[in-house]
Amino acid sequence: EQSSDLVQNCATIKQSLRTLQRADARSRSYLGSAYETILSKFITPLNLRLININQPNANLTTIHSNIIETRKNFISEYTTYSQALEDLIASDCYNHPEEFYTKLQDTRRKRANLSSTTTTLRNLFSEYLTGVRKLKNTLGADDGKD
Repeated sequence: EQSSDLVQNCATIKQSLRTLQRADARSRSYLGSAYETILSKFITPLNLRLININQPNANLTTIHSNIIETRKNFISEYTTYSQALEDLIASDCYNHPEEFYTKLQDTRRKRANLSSTTTTLRNLFSEYLTGVRKLKNTLGADDGKD
């Protein structure tokens, strides 16, 4: 039954996948740029500044390392997912619906992994910001400031 549904709706499915591919490419570009900006204009300079003033923060450094590692995973997972999606779109759902469905399931798993990694990055950025706020309060208390 699924095979006949795939064959019957093949053109519509492929069009939807192409639309998804374009949207994902835009999202990847946006997220990649945002991640790079946060790292290069906030996290790295702050960590370097803390080291330069002899106030290194092990928690922030650890989170920074985790962000860098997770970002590498994001890039790798996006590449893997993008290739799987491209392969899926190129697949023949008319003559080989079972193969198409298997590739669809695989592509969905890869997209779910990518989504999970994106969530992990957001959580790490949030954790870093929380650490910065705690540091600010600590440094402010040391200086007698609020």
